[in-house]
Amino acid sequence: MSLFARHLPRARLVSVILVGASLVFLDPLRHSALTVLRLPFVIAKTGVAVLVGLPQLPSLARQHAGLQAELLQQQVEEARLREALRHVQQTGRLLEAIPPSRRGLVALVIGRSTIPTQQTVLLDQGQRQGLSRESVILDTSGLVGRVTELHATTALVTLLTDPESRVAGLVERSRETGLLVGRGRGRCELLYLDADADIQEGDRIVTAGLGGPFPKGVPLGTVVRVTRDEQVGASWASVAPAARLGRLEEVLCLSPDGL
Repeated sequence: MSLFARHLPRARLVSVILVGASLVFLDPLRHSALTVLRLPFVIAKTGVAVLVGLPQLPSLARQHAGLQAELLQQQVEEARLREALRHVQQTGRLLEAIPPSRRGLVALVIGRSTIPTQQTVLLDQGQRQGLSRESVILDTSGLVGRVTELHATTALVTLLTDPESRVAGLVERSRETGLLVGRGRGRCELLYLDADADIQEGDRIVTAGLGGPFPKGVPLGTVVRVTRDEQVGASWASVAPAARLGRLEEVLCLSPDGL
C-alpha cells in the first residue's frame, strides 16, 4: 500500500473537523452577513409601508380629533349631570327645612362682594318671584342673613358676619339673650350680656324671635370664646356661624309675612 493511501483516512478526518469547525465558528459571521444583506430589503419594505400609509394620516388625525372632542363632550355632560343632581338633592334638603307655617323658595347665589368689610351675596331671585325686603335667608345649617336690597329678579343679602348685621340671639342651654353682631371675616359676637351670664364655650346660639323678621329657634352659631369684664359689668362671646357662609350655593328664602 502506498504512503498516500495510508494517509488518506487521516486527511478525510482533518477535512471533516475543519468543516465542522467552520460551521461552529463561522455561524455568527454568516448570520451577520445575512443581516447586512437583508437590511436594504427591510428598509425598502418599511418605506413602502410608510408611503402606502401617508394618504391615510389626515383621515386618522381627523378621527383622533373627533374622538377627543366626543370624549370631552361626554365628560362635560357627566359633570353637568352630577351638578344638577347635587342641586336637586340640596334643594330637597332646603325645602324640608321650611317651618310648617311658612312657604319659601330656593335661590342660587350668583355673586359675592369682594370688599373685605362688606359681607353680602347676590341671589338669582327677586321681587317678581315673591321676595321682599327683610326676607329671611337660610341654608340647611342655619341662618344666613336677610334681604337688604331688592330688585326685580335679584336680591342682595346681608350675611350674619357683615358689620351691619344685627340679630337677637338666645343661648339655647341657659336661655340668656343678647345681640348677635357681625364682625366681618367669618366672625360674629354676642353682646350685651351680664358679667355673670350663664354662657360658655360650645353653647349653641339660636334666634330669640324678639321682633324683626327672624323666626325663633333658627341656629345662629356656636360659642368659641367668652370674655368677661367685671369692671364694666358685662361679658360677650365670639360665635362661629352655623351656616356655611363661605360656601353658599343654594339658599332658602322665607318671606317675613309668611309668603
